[in-house]
Amino acid sequence: MIENTKIPHMETIKATAKLLGLPEHFIRQKVISGEIVSVKAGRKYLVNVDKLVEYLNTHTESAAEQEEQAAALYGIRPVPVEL
Repeated sequence: MIENTKIPHMETIKATAKLLGLPEHFIRQKVISGEIVSVKAGRKYLVNVDKLVEYLNTHTESAAEQEEQAAALYGIRPVPVEL
């Protein structure tokens, strides 16, 4: 039974940030909000690195999507610049 079980790649927030080149604060926010898979081991959180990479790959927005969200939320729209 254990032979077929895939053990997840777990790292601390600090090690995950260094591994992926992301700010620790970003990862900590996602862990605390429950947006990414993690477990608390004593005083530290262990992040499931594979699930974090999956999260990053599926929750990436293009510049056009970001502009649309800004326009919808704040009434901000891009201004064309002529050179």
